[in-house]
Amino acid sequence: MRFEVSRTHIGDAGRLDGARVSRLFAEMETEARARLAAAFEGPVRIQRSADMRYGEQVFEVGVPLDHIDFGKPDLLQQMADAFHARHEELYTYSLKDQEAVLVNARVAVIGALPALPQEPALPARPAAQPRGERRIYLGAWREVPAYNFDALAPGQEIAGPAIIESATTTVLLRPGDRMCTTPFGWLDVAVGLR
Repeated sequence: MRFEVSRTHIGDAGRLDGARVSRLFAEMETEARARLAAAFEGPVRIQRSADMRYGEQVFEVGVPLDHIDFGKPDLLQQMADAFHARHEELYTYSLKDQEAVLVNARVAVIGALPALPQEPALPARPAAQPRGERRIYLGAWREVPAYNFDALAPGQEIAGPAIIESATTTVLLRPGDRMCTTPFGWLDVAVGLR
C-alpha cells in the first residue's frame, strides 16, 4: 500500500534554507505515515524525491533522494548534485554551473503487504453436464450444448462447438476450440485453427 504527499516549493537550491527543506520533508513524511496508518498496520519504507529543473528549462526531472542525508547541513548541495547526476543519466549532460531549481518535494510511504490475497480455489466436483442446447449459426444453423459457467469443475475440458453461459457473459467455443477450467474458475480457451 502506498500514500504519497507532495508540496510545491519553487526556489533555487542555492537560495533555499536547508533546515527548512529538511523540516518540509519531515512534515510530509509525518502526514503520509498518519494517512497510511489509517488503513495499514505494519512496517513501512519511505521514498523521498524531488522534481527539479535548471532555471531556463520548461520541464522537471524526477530525482530520487533516498541516498541523501537530510540531517546534514549541505542538504541542498546534496540535492543539487543528485539532480545534476540524474540529468546527466537521462540526457548525457549536466550544467553544474547553473542553479538547480526545486519545483516539487515528494514523499511516498509504502507499506508492504505480507502477500497478495489469493483467490479461493474451486471445490473439487464432478464435471458439469450441459444444461441444454442452444441453436446457433456457424455457417449453418446447428444445436450445440450449453453449459452453466458456475457449475464447471476445476480441470473440466470442453471441446467446441459449445456455449458457456453465466449471468454476465456468454462464451462461444467454435469447432476446433478447446476450453479448460482453471483451479480458480477461469476459462482457459485454446482457439483452434480455422
